[in-house]
Amino acid sequence: MRRRWRAARWLLAALLPVLGIGHALDVTVDAAGGPLTLEDEVAAALSDWRAAGVDVDAVAARVSVRYGPAERFGPDVQAWVVVRDAPAGDDRSYEILIAPGATAVRAALIPALGVALGGSLGTGALDPVLDPAGPRRPDASDGAALEARRDALPGDLNGDGKVGFADLVLFAEAFGRTGVNLAADLNGDGVVDEADLALLRAAYAFEPPTLGD
Repeated sequence: MRRRWRAARWLLAALLPVLGIGHALDVTVDAAGGPLTLEDEVAAALSDWRAAGVDVDAVAARVSVRYGPAERFGPDVQAWVVVRDAPAGDDRSYEILIAPGATAVRAALIPALGVALGGSLGTGALDPVLDPAGPRRPDASDGAALEARRDALPGDLNGDGKVGFADLVLFAEAFGRTGVNLAADLNGDGVVDEADLALLRAAYAFEPPTLGD
């Protein structure tokens, strides 16, 4: 019989849903198929994001973390982030798969959990390329960027505080793309399509485009 470590489920800020105040981050960790330290590595990576100023406990998302099949990983890939379907109106749902032979689990979890917290893979702590010097801990600038992205007005793709012509241009450039937490993926289903265009249209405030000097 295959040894299976118990699945550990944490409900951070558990009183919020009980009191009906809002949702909280729901993290499930299953260490079957790998070292039994996975729960500790997840806790450490979340602590890193808290230290960077991210209000982790207020994030409305469901996240499951487990080891994935070895054939899905190459030598330079230690984690995958997958968006899962969630019931209408429910929190976003992510699955983080860790390579069974991962040698830097915490370093792989930091950008992966950053995505589940609302970020998008890119630079700084959200750069998925492992740093040979060790885990790239998120700093205050990483935390501020993630918080700003989470608090952004839906449809405000250029971050100017309104949904206007410039956002329409950026949306057109992104149309058809697939991925996790794309700025133009307004409904969070992993693809920029007509459904997102409908949301952009609802938020759009018409203003004549401003010509550059």
